[in-house]
Amino acid sequence: MAQLQATTVNGTVVDVVTENVKTGNHTLALEDRNKVVAMNNTSTASVTIPNDSSVNFPVGSLIYINRVNSGAVNLAAAAGVTLSKTGSFGSNEEIYVRKRAANTWIVVDAPSPANVVASGTYSAIQSGFLFTGSGSVIVG
Repeated sequence: MAQLQATTVNGTVVDVVTENVKTGNHTLALEDRNKVVAMNNTSTASVTIPNDSSVNFPVGSLIYINRVNSGAVNLAAAAGVTLSKTGSFGSNEEIYVRKRAANTWIVVDAPSPANVVASGTYSAIQSGFLFTGSGSVIVG
């Protein structure tokens, strides 16, 4: 079942992203391009970035991946694929992958709650976001 995520500017929809819901292991396919792959699993599952010989995504392709349930989700590279980062998603975490060159992908994610912990007056830059304030905070 595909769901839509819409981006609005001043009340006008400027972009709509379709969501592909998956409930188990998934190897990215061309139909995932410019969409969100929502991993709705209760046990461990993997999302694999395929080699160009299997699925030849155009350079510049973007794919969002979201963990929406309690099951662990791991990001993996097929043989011959280089990812800037692999590993597990945090609960409700969404990342995106972008193809830079043949078999080369960049992984972009936001900080998880355990990444920034501060108390008192603080100012911290984490993954491009500026956090300022006072008191205690866990950001992610």
